[in-house]
Amino acid sequence: MPGPAHETRLTTRARRWHRRHMAPLPSDTPPEMHVPRPDEATPADEMTMARAWLGHLRQSAIYKLEGLDDEQLRWQPAPTANSLGAIVVHLGYAERLWLRVIFAGEPMDMAWRTQIFVVPDGWSVADVVAFYRAETAAADAVLDAASSFDLRSRGEIRPSTLRWVVVHLIEEIARHAGHMDITRELLDGTTGR
Repeated sequence: MPGPAHETRLTTRARRWHRRHMAPLPSDTPPEMHVPRPDEATPADEMTMARAWLGHLRQSAIYKLEGLDDEQLRWQPAPTANSLGAIVVHLGYAERLWLRVIFAGEPMDMAWRTQIFVVPDGWSVADVVAFYRAETAAADAVLDAASSFDLRSRGEIRPSTLRWVVVHLIEEIARHAGHMDITRELLDGTTGR
C-alpha cells in the first residue's frame, strides 16, 4: 500500500515535470512594450477602457509598418495572405464600415468595399498610415458624440449596438495585429509590440 514516501516521490516528480513542461508564471510587472497598453491599475469606465484598448491596438498596427519600404509594405507571406499594408488599409475601412456606416448611418458611396484589402498603386507606408489615421479620426468623432454603449445603430445595413461594434473592432484589430506580428517576423525578423 502506498504511504508517505510514495506521495513525496509523486509530489517531487510532479514538481520536476511542471518546471520542465509548463510556462513560467506571469511576472508581477507588465512587460515593456513599444506601444504601451492601457494602465491596468487605473480604474476606468467601460467606454474609457474600450477606447484605450482601441488606441493601443491601432498604434500597434502602425508600429508594425515602421521602417518598411514600398516592396516590404506589399510583401505577402503566402499567395492567399495579406500584406502588412493591405491589413492596415483593411482596418481603416473596417472602422469606416462599422462606426460610420453601420452604427452612425452615414450615407456614402460604398464602392470602396471591393478594395478593402488593396494598397493603392503608388502608396507608401506614409500614405497607408495617413489613410488609417484619417479613418480612425473619423471613427473617433462618432465615438466622441456617443453618450452610451447601449445606443442602437442608425445604419440600414444591419441592426447593432455601439457596444457590439466597438468590441467587434477591438477583436478585429487584435486578430489582424497578431497576423501582422507573424508577417513582420517572417519578412525581416522584427518582433515586439
